[in-house]
Amino acid sequence: MIPLPRTLRFRLTAWYCATMALVMLLFGALMYAIVDHRLMRHHDGMLRDKATQVQFLLQDQEDCHILTREQIETMDHMGQVLLVHEFNGQHAVYYQSPEMLANPLAPKVSALGWPDAPTAKFATLRTHGTTWRILSQPYQARSGRRGVIRLMEDLEEVQETLRHLRFAMLLLIPAGIVGSALGGFWLSGRALAPVDRITRMARDIGANRLGQRLPHPGVDDEIGRLVNTLNHMFERLEGSFQAMRRFTADASHELRNPLATMQNTIEVILERPRAVAEQRAALESLGEDVARLRRIVGDLLLLARADNGRLDLEREPVRLDSLAQALAETYQARAQEQGVTLDVDAPAPVRVQGDERWLYQLLGNLLDNALKFTPPGGTVTVAVRPQADTVWLTVRDTGPGIPEASLERVFERFYQEDLSRTRGQKPGSGLGLAIAAWIVQAHGGRISAANQAEGGALFTVVLPRRPESDA
Repeated sequence: MIPLPRTLRFRLTAWYCATMALVMLLFGALMYAIVDHRLMRHHDGMLRDKATQVQFLLQDQEDCHILTREQIETMDHMGQVLLVHEFNGQHAVYYQSPEMLANPLAPKVSALGWPDAPTAKFATLRTHGTTWRILSQPYQARSGRRGVIRLMEDLEEVQETLRHLRFAMLLLIPAGIVGSALGGFWLSGRALAPVDRITRMARDIGANRLGQRLPHPGVDDEIGRLVNTLNHMFERLEGSFQAMRRFTADASHELRNPLATMQNTIEVILERPRAVAEQRAALESLGEDVARLRRIVGDLLLLARADNGRLDLEREPVRLDSLAQALAETYQARAQEQGVTLDVDAPAPVRVQGDERWLYQLLGNLLDNALKFTPPGGTVTVAVRPQADTVWLTVRDTGPGIPEASLERVFERFYQEDLSRTRGQKPGSGLGLAIAAWIVQAHGGRISAANQAEGGALFTVVLPRRPESDA
């Protein structure tokens, strides 16, 4: 068995042909029935007119038992006529026209039953390939005698017309189906041609050619919307690929440096025997590098899980002012060691709906970043303020600020400022602010970085306020 094509063009053509075939068959059957009905009504009307003439002719005398010569001559020229009347309780034929006598169906017509109702009744008889239409019209003479006028006409003209109509349908319906198939195949090909071009071009766009875009057909139809959707998808894929390449390159760079340092330290230790103090210092350096690697790997795993939507937030009321106070006490020792003043400005209770664990890490990352860039004698200030239906959390420092070119990139992964600006502190992973941005976004807020007019950096976090009262 030859398998049928599975293309959309073939299926559209098949459905179009099936629909057209059904429509044409229904239309043909309806038209045939209407023509047949109209022809039969016309033919029956002619028989009714003749029956009326015969009935009018029979009313010329009191009784129709004996016909006059004039009546017989007139009815002899009216075609196939047969008269039956009631005589002594019996039904008998008392007149047949010459044409009726010559018809082999005359005995059958004579033997037809007496009409039950006083209305005309039609019957159809077939013999030797000819179809006859018979009208039985009851009547009553002026004397009260009842009778039946029977007229016959062959339906050859009607049958011939219907034969021609059937022949025309047998020719036109298949021709119409074939024509609709060819037309449907051509039209579907024209309609799907842009889709084929789009498919070929989309197949040619690979990972190294994501910057290429599909040409718009210029019409805002289904094809135009498909092209726009695909171009937007390629744009998002291009951004994702670029972000993945940057992320991979930055991750490789950040992991390579600690590993190279650790390898050099190990080679130095193994180069020759050393004193216990030197070995201890080298091992402490290795421990610091291992700790940094663990932080980088942990942050990478956290961001990867966040990107995949595998980190769930527990929504519960959180006192953001109390959280800021508690975290400031945790960082107070580090601030004093660096000679930096750490202040908290949260005079009133402020609640937000969020996950206390992640909000704690958000504020910790911002404080860690501020302390890293604030010189001795400087100040870091954490402020929590309610604003209508939002809560504003700000972290200010009196450091050198952020270069204007870096303001839009500080929340990118692995992006770090010039290490000389950290006053000799150990470099971070470059993921702290990226994690902070994800936490804010997951809580439905926004975060921004700016420089203060008097100097220093300002990080602002805006979170939705808890609907309930803060009291």
